[in-house]
Amino acid sequence: MASSSSRPVLAVAALATSVAILVSGCAHTGPPVAEAAYGMHIDTNTPQGLRAKQLLDMVNSDWPIGVVPVATLAVPQQVEWVAGAMDRLWADRPITVTAMSLGAGQATLRVRNSYSVEQTIKLRTGDTGLVDRFEVAIEQPKIRQWSDVDSEITRTGADYAYQVSKVADGACVPVAGTDVDQSMPLASIFKLYVLLALAEAVNEGTVGWDEQLVITKEDKDVGSAGFNELEPGAKVSVRDAAQQMISASDNMATDMLMARLGPGAIERALVTAGHHDPASMTPFPTAHELFSIGWGKPDVREEWKTASREHRAEMLAHTRTVPYQPDPMLTREPASPYGIEWYGTPMDICRVHAALQAAATGPAAPVRDILSATPGIELDESKWSYVGAKGGNLPGDLTFSWYAEDHTGQGWVVSYQLNWPEYRSLTAASWLLSVATQSFDLIS
Repeated sequence: MASSSSRPVLAVAALATSVAILVSGCAHTGPPVAEAAYGMHIDTNTPQGLRAKQLLDMVNSDWPIGVVPVATLAVPQQVEWVAGAMDRLWADRPITVTAMSLGAGQATLRVRNSYSVEQTIKLRTGDTGLVDRFEVAIEQPKIRQWSDVDSEITRTGADYAYQVSKVADGACVPVAGTDVDQSMPLASIFKLYVLLALAEAVNEGTVGWDEQLVITKEDKDVGSAGFNELEPGAKVSVRDAAQQMISASDNMATDMLMARLGPGAIERALVTAGHHDPASMTPFPTAHELFSIGWGKPDVREEWKTASREHRAEMLAHTRTVPYQPDPMLTREPASPYGIEWYGTPMDICRVHAALQAAATGPAAPVRDILSATPGIELDESKWSYVGAKGGNLPGDLTFSWYAEDHTGQGWVVSYQLNWPEYRSLTAASWLLSVATQSFDLIS
């Protein structure tokens, strides 16, 4: 078993769910980064060289990426795709070139972003001189032993905790990890506690999978990944809401389920799952409540940071009386420095996964299917017969967790919790998935 390393960790950190409503609100604050910062000179006497230089000028500028400027770089049918890929590069600026090759109508750039993730950019120019093919790929790190996990994550500057555990008779037995008892942001992993509370209610007969939940205008305030097209007054089943909560990290579905379960249900699930400090998560915030505190109007972050537990409970209660109004100036600003989060340790994550598997019997048996519908990771099916998953993402914060059963039926839990002081694009998630996938190969 790998020993837990001793590293300084941020006093406060935050992690929540994927929030579709969080979009860029940055403004221009200065000229483009000087070419020297790109890592090497780029000749612009060919179309491909010119576009490579233009690309780097744009992703290293403080000007946000948009379809209008990208239309000067790419052919019309590629503008939207290229703009999305460039926005992820821009969010992780500065982008430094480490190697480059220019060929006939093509350019390949090896680059490194601000948190040391390596990527390859390939572009091709057509007859008009504009880019008609554009690809960005992660350079996957090599994970050959557990210490490589620590080395690779440390390079990114993230505070982190991770754990790999065997589940034996419902208990978690760590086999590798770092800071396994360090409380870190959970992100949408918090929804596992909601699912556990639901499983308990279903087994008790107080809630049914086919029961219908009515969508309200207030429910839609936090956004919905799975039910976005439905209008207030529409109905969804408890089963469908639970599925979208886990598979799509749907915030509206989560809050609807929490409302149906009633006060105290999630707090009781914390105890059932063996959370290390249930009191620290009481009262348990809904997505509406936490997003209102972290990214809403008015800005109450500083007030939350210094508030007592009692005053925080009052602040959460107040958010329930007003609509959620996101502040566009905060959309990519981490809330973790203010302690605005759901929290838990890697051991807590393992325990809630184990508790869910134990609860998934009788009427609550569908819980296994709900968890495994979107595994989020590609594992060798000859080695892994079942994979359940839940992860999450907010500005500066990233989490993943899996409960998997090997070909013998042995259960394992693998979880990662990372926190940065700045926003990270979805590139960070792709990179961490490559680390996590390889970590499963180390499990014997």
